[in-house]
Amino acid sequence: MNFISRLFHTFFSSDDNYNALYRFFDTSSSIMLLLDPESGEIINANEAASRYYGYPLEHLVGMSIATINTLPPERVKEERKRALMEERNYFNFKHQRANGEIRDVEVFSTPINLKERKVLFSIIHDITDRKQIEQELIQKSEDLATQETLFKQILDTSSVAIFLVDMTGHITQANQRMAEMFHYPNKEILQGKEYVELIHSSEKEIGRQKMLALLGSKIASVDLERIYRRSDGSNFWGRLTGKRFYDAKGVEIGLVGVIADIDDRKYIQQCEQHHKQILQMIANTSPLSTILHAMIGDIEAIHHHRIGCSIVLFDETNHKLTLGATSNALELLNSTIINAARTNDDFLTHLTYLSPQPHLFSTLNQEAWWHENIKCITLENAEHCWLNPVVSAFGKPLGLFIICSLQHQPLTLREMKLIEDEVQFIALAIEKSKSDAKLKLAASVFTYAKEGIIITDPYGTIIEANDAFVRTTGYPLSEIIGNNPRILKSGRQEMPFYTQMWQSILTAGNWQGEIWNRRKDGSIYAERLTISAIKDSEGEVQNFVALFTDITTMKEHEEELEHLAQHDALTSLPNRILLWDRLGQAIAEAQRYNAHLAVLYIDLDGFKEVNDTYGHNVGDELLIAVSKRITSLLRKNETIARLGGDEFVALLTDLKEPYECEPIVKRILQSMNEVIEIHGIDLSISASIGISFYPDDSLGAEELILHADKAMYYAKQSGKNCYAFFSHLDT
Repeated sequence: MNFISRLFHTFFSSDDNYNALYRFFDTSSSIMLLLDPESGEIINANEAASRYYGYPLEHLVGMSIATINTLPPERVKEERKRALMEERNYFNFKHQRANGEIRDVEVFSTPINLKERKVLFSIIHDITDRKQIEQELIQKSEDLATQETLFKQILDTSSVAIFLVDMTGHITQANQRMAEMFHYPNKEILQGKEYVELIHSSEKEIGRQKMLALLGSKIASVDLERIYRRSDGSNFWGRLTGKRFYDAKGVEIGLVGVIADIDDRKYIQQCEQHHKQILQMIANTSPLSTILHAMIGDIEAIHHHRIGCSIVLFDETNHKLTLGATSNALELLNSTIINAARTNDDFLTHLTYLSPQPHLFSTLNQEAWWHENIKCITLENAEHCWLNPVVSAFGKPLGLFIICSLQHQPLTLREMKLIEDEVQFIALAIEKSKSDAKLKLAASVFTYAKEGIIITDPYGTIIEANDAFVRTTGYPLSEIIGNNPRILKSGRQEMPFYTQMWQSILTAGNWQGEIWNRRKDGSIYAERLTISAIKDSEGEVQNFVALFTDITTMKEHEEELEHLAQHDALTSLPNRILLWDRLGQAIAEAQRYNAHLAVLYIDLDGFKEVNDTYGHNVGDELLIAVSKRITSLLRKNETIARLGGDEFVALLTDLKEPYECEPIVKRILQSMNEVIEIHGIDLSISASIGISFYPDDSLGAEELILHADKAMYYAKQSGKNCYAFFSHLDT
């Protein structure tokens, strides 16, 4: 699937803006390559690829993949063609490193469009160790009678689940890891169970057929990924490798299977794929309802339908809530919330102006405005349901994202992280939909007077053009008539682009897409172009009609949306999304150079009183002034982000020792104590600061933020206008 090709083209119309997406590519720990499908040249590679293959990045880029792949060049070219045609996107290869070492790898490869150029996007995983273990296990199992002791030792010490199945499909032996993987107290319980009963119901019959085919020697082995079901009813992804095994006389006596728990890898892979798909749908201007239903379906599928989700939209025009998308399990809850908002304006106001963070239902039940209106809904499940406000880049309410555990189980940390990410995508989809609606309205008014039109003869000679064409291109009519549209060619599209365009026109009768052209003065502009073939009754082409709209301004607007998605609208500081990205980079940098970094959680003291006394306008100006003061105290490579309200987070990097940060912390406190004049009003506030350190307090980004937040609250409780270290708390 071309999951990012349109995203590149729609959101990133300049080289500078490609850097935003390439940060993910460059900093990913997964090995990633961009390949020319025809030549096999490595167009781009990330640092992980450079480290893995042992080539400097500047050397690796420009190499042929055939230099790395041990297959004959023709075979490599053939497999690239299969990936390009999307006949297959998963491969097993042997790759050679710079030091001559040959490693087994699995490659996920898919075609994308990059600046109107089709390339292959490949993710590589080293599976040498796994394959070696699997081969060793199978080899040892072929002589079970003479190597039983060694086999049992492998079973008991292996990090993967290993089991034996007899000719009837029942488990005869399993290691302790398999019992742990399926949440059984001991491995003996598994003995005698039918293997297919461990498979998820959706794949059970397929699993049975595969097992029978393997037992019947119809297939040599199995190597696949599937969903398994644990004893407590939960599900997980596992990778199964299975093969027949024989007794000392060579008689087949059953199957040996190896299951690796790949649930975490699969979860990350599915989340990444989900987000790429949603971004592609947003870029393709898919209907909002389609995007929201896709979100709900993907999230529930990723979690094996253990959770239910719904999205409720805020109709600002009519001041009400409407249903965006939902699972069947949450329909009653949604209708209750929507009806309560319709009949109680105070309830709607509280909902739409909740702080932009996840709210647990059991916590909301403590609020009178909530429990008085939400009755008999998920009462027993209140501890496992979350309500997440969706707000625009400007802080305006857009809707609600509701997620509930359908198995009355708490959400995990990775699931909560997905919720935070999903809220941002929902907001982006809603804002993009509103933007598209405005653009369509403008285009409908604009069409009749300002859409460029040209008509050519069957040979491509221009015979007519309208005033809009003249105004847009800068060519006078005298230079247009009798000429060919190729005078507008910018050089940004290669010949294959035009070949494909004309193939579509001559076969389907029309072509529609985006193209970059050049005006007479040499300036480049983007246009959305439609070319149609006009045929006579005999089917012969008489004319070609081209209609285009200048979309340069729209491209610039989409770039602005991308900026707004990562920055706070009020202060222009990085928002939560960009903070997480920079914190991840800072941690990786600190780990690389054995350095320290500090996370400062800053909360203003007395801000609420300012808002209540002087109004939100003064409060907003105060926040802007505070953000400028803190920014002025930090180094260029350090970050100050606004999480919302009067809460800020600062990242202090390149610390040789953790407590090097104390001087800057004291300067921030001193700066906050200085009077701030807003519209002739002298305002006095202070700040409470909580501090956590990497790696002393945590190695993870999420815990560093949580620890700093906890230390901040301690500082507030200690009298405010001070700071506290998480490491000094009595935890």
